[in-house]
Amino acid sequence: MLESSSRPAGFPLRAIGYAVVAGILAGAAYTASPTTVCFLLLLPILFAWAQSGLGSRERRWVVLLLGVAVAARLLALSAFFLSVDSFSEPYAVLIGDERFILTQSSWMVNLARGQRLDALNYFDNFGPYGRSGLQVLLAYWQLWFGPAPYGAHLLSVAMWLCGAIALQRTARAAFGPLAALGGFAVVLFMPTLFVWSISALKEPAYFFLTATTIAGAATVVRSRRLPTRVSAAVLAACAVAAISTVRSIALAVTAGGLVLAAAGWGATRRVWLGVIAIALVVTAGLWAVRQPAIEARLRYAFKIAAVTHRGHVSTPGYGYWLLDSYFYTREDDINSYMQPSDVGRFVTRAAASFVAVPLPWKSESRAAVMLMPQQVVWYGLAALAGIGMVAGWRRDAVFTWLLVGNVLLGAAAVALYNGNVGTLVRMRDSVVPVIVWLSAVGGCAVLESARRRSSERRWDGVS
Repeated sequence: MLESSSRPAGFPLRAIGYAVVAGILAGAAYTASPTTVCFLLLLPILFAWAQSGLGSRERRWVVLLLGVAVAARLLALSAFFLSVDSFSEPYAVLIGDERFILTQSSWMVNLARGQRLDALNYFDNFGPYGRSGLQVLLAYWQLWFGPAPYGAHLLSVAMWLCGAIALQRTARAAFGPLAALGGFAVVLFMPTLFVWSISALKEPAYFFLTATTIAGAATVVRSRRLPTRVSAAVLAACAVAAISTVRSIALAVTAGGLVLAAAGWGATRRVWLGVIAIALVVTAGLWAVRQPAIEARLRYAFKIAAVTHRGHVSTPGYGYWLLDSYFYTREDDINSYMQPSDVGRFVTRAAASFVAVPLPWKSESRAAVMLMPQQVVWYGLAALAGIGMVAGWRRDAVFTWLLVGNVLLGAAAVALYNGNVGTLVRMRDSVVPVIVWLSAVGGCAVLESARRRSSERRWDGVS
């Protein structure tokens, strides 16, 4: 009787002791880093979501890829944290631009708590340069959970993983398991994408919101349940509204991509619709360029792009030219001497540079040389994406057009407004996580074609 009464609620003393120790450790961990605890609590949800509805073999591959991706990111962030000299600086950054974002978010927290800023910091905090919704998100998070200059990296990882899983599941329904796994692997392990995914920069938030928009729009069209379609539409609309705060051009790329996808999907449903659409586009284009007001606006838009490109060429780093040489030596108004032929060459070179730069034989730094293996992989992905546009359209025209619409507008914005190799690589990586799903289905189409030809040759040999 005495022994049983010493066990509250009938639990063994050892179990109670383990529970007490676990509670103390959990409390200590939450006190040290609430963001880390929240991230660890999120992981089981992400793993359950990623493998929901999959077969046993496919489930093992998804869990393996996701598990290795999470472990690699946690290992990289742990090494980064342990390498920091906390006595010489309050916090370290992986990439220089992170300091601006983290500093601005901490200023917002200080203002919310009633502290004052000096005039220069106040202007920097609320000025137009570099301001985005990411600083606001980090400010609210730190207001609720306390300072998290290193926890911000875990928020980025969480957003990147959510975006990757959302597109993987959408691609699986559209293109099949193999293409979905291929795109999933590239998004998780491509070297530069890996770096952006653990950084406290805009890239993870931009990818997460882009993936949410595309997956939500595909669900609106594909789902047969009205509540699901309504929920997906609301989610996609919220993502479009939120992404406009991340980058200035993001709203035009994301919303315009949806419009272009709807137009492309409608025009390619029937052959006669496609013919009519092409005729209308050509006719409208010829009419528009002959209108003085429209021509002036187009000239102004290309002038802004050319001036921005020229500014990037002169920034520190390695530049590349898209204009003829005399555009880089004259200081007068570029619009006064930029002719339609110049615009044509500018656009053509910009499109080529988006794929080709940095050229392997023009590597001018150690970083560029280290990037060459990935650049070769990128060339392969770009080639397969061209095949994937056709192969994907045959499998699921809606999802394919959603990808193509976002890629075309995103690539145009990146290509026309850049002139620095480093900036191009970084900005191009905002489009790559969308392109890779087209590359994956293109690769599957190539493999299926090779297998079919091999099978035909064997039958010919037998006969």
